[in-house]
Amino acid sequence: MTVPSQRGLDDSLVPAWGRKLTVPCPHCGLATHRHRTLDFDGVNIYRPQAGPDPTRAVDEGDPEQEVAWIALMPGDYPVRLFADSELYHLAGGIAWPGAHHRDYGTGKVAHDACCPGLHRSQPVTSRGAGELWRAMRLRRARGTRPSR
Repeated sequence: MTVPSQRGLDDSLVPAWGRKLTVPCPHCGLATHRHRTLDFDGVNIYRPQAGPDPTRAVDEGDPEQEVAWIALMPGDYPVRLFADSELYHLAGGIAWPGAHHRDYGTGKVAHDACCPGLHRSQPVTSRGAGELWRAMRLRRARGTRPSR
């Protein structure tokens, strides 16, 4: 059995257990940590097969559940500096939206909230996102300078 190459960002053929967790952002090139999540477009979907009546399944049996992935910033950040929509916490290897009450005021931050490749100007959603955006722009500027 051959395993598809894990080079590049398209690893849709690689099983979930074989995907790299630390990957560069395609927009800015900085390292991100990728985690599974049940957050699809800002809506938590725990039962994708449920219809308008959540007690009844639309089809018989469980359909294939699509796994969503989210890129998070490496490290933990103070929750008080970020908007609720930018924060995540890890539980059971899955990134859940919002801060966890047992994380002592720290949480994970979504990379998209402060990515310099996505935001041309400083994000105004939260003070923490703006500070991370400036720090990441400095890191990119220092990394692209020609060495002597």
